[in-house]
Amino acid sequence: MTNGAAPRTSDDLYDDEVTPPWVAPGTVRGARIIVIGSAAVGVVVLGAALLLSQPHSVGLLVAGYVPTFALVPLAVLFFRRGERLRLATIAVALLGAVVSISGLFTKLPPGLVGVVANGAVAALLLRPSAKRWFTPTP
Repeated sequence: MTNGAAPRTSDDLYDDEVTPPWVAPGTVRGARIIVIGSAAVGVVVLGAALLLSQPHSVGLLVAGYVPTFALVPLAVLFFRRGERLRLATIAVALLGAVVSISGLFTKLPPGLVGVVANGAVAALLLRPSAKRWFTPTP
């Protein structure tokens, strides 16, 4: 009989077990960085459209970036944890990816970048380490 290590039951090969319990795992931090970065790009694009006197395209740009801007308050609340917050963020990110697909056909931002960014946020928050972070502890 041996006292070897217990077999790994998690499917997360890059588990963030080395972070202290009060520090968010890399998947959650990465999702937050992507959300804030893509929203910042949206602000720059909207500002450029306003500076270039293209008022007819500003409304379409705002419509394309609404889901991305809606993710920012959710990402700010990540420290509160909670499964509903994680699921709401995933749902809005997936909605943002679908809305961004329309940018591929209309040649308006966010287009492919929005699809990739929102898809990455959803994928990161679906990882087991992110789920553990958002699951309330008794």
